[in-house]
Amino acid sequence: MKPSPRRAHTVARDLLSLTRSGEADQLATALVSIASSGRQGPALDDVVGRLVDTFSLAAKDRRRSLRIREPFTLRLRDPAGVTVRPDKLDPGVAAIVRAIAASVRDDRVTCADQIGAACGNADLDQRIRVLAHCLVWTSDFLSTDTTAYPPVLSCLKGSLPYRPQ
Repeated sequence: MKPSPRRAHTVARDLLSLTRSGEADQLATALVSIASSGRQGPALDDVVGRLVDTFSLAAKDRRRSLRIREPFTLRLRDPAGVTVRPDKLDPGVAAIVRAIAASVRDDRVTCADQIGAACGNADLDQRIRVLAHCLVWTSDFLSTDTTAYPPVLSCLKGSLPYRPQ
């Protein structure tokens, strides 16, 4: 059976529900399953794409409340609460930030390219990290006060590339 976009939508919705309900064990199992999926379930990039779309639609709703020509801004912070630039993040996580930005701008080609870059890594840990960030950011963004501006996205531990001291 070939995975369908509808299946990816359902999986993304279920992941958001697990995240919001705090079902850590089920969520962990689902993350590993999706990040390592083969022919059985939807592809990682399809699920991440659905999460990016969900984030983007919510961001566009918030953007409507801004003044004309005011840019929509997102702030990223590391686990210590310090603001971090996307280019300082793990390449897969940075690609998700760029995919979200492209989706908010309705740049479907760049969004798809960035999702492909984020999900194309063969390393399971990095694929899980990409999915987890996308999931947490989408869940947090949907749960925050819509008047809070700019929205702040918290990076999970391990999102900054290892740099020897």
